[in-house]
Amino acid sequence: ISNMSSNESILKEIFIDIFPDVDESSFNWDKKQNDYENWDSFAHLRIISEIEEKFTIQLDVEDVIYITNAFGFLKIIKNKTN
Repeated sequence: ISNMSSNESILKEIFIDIFPDVDESSFNWDKKQNDYENWDSFAHLRIISEIEEKFTIQLDVEDVIYITNAFGFLKIIKNKTN
């Protein structure tokens, strides 16, 4: 039974969509950027644009440039949507 918020499930879907090697069971909030096979600058931009689109928020480059895991994005989303 999941008690994930809709923010969490949307963000998780974004990661599963962008990273083919990640699925429902292997997704981990704390998994670092270096541990993803293809999390490069292009993937980082895709994550950001997907978040902006799905949450209708604007992310500041300074906020997201150093984020290295899904949890970091989640914290920003929570700040921007509350």
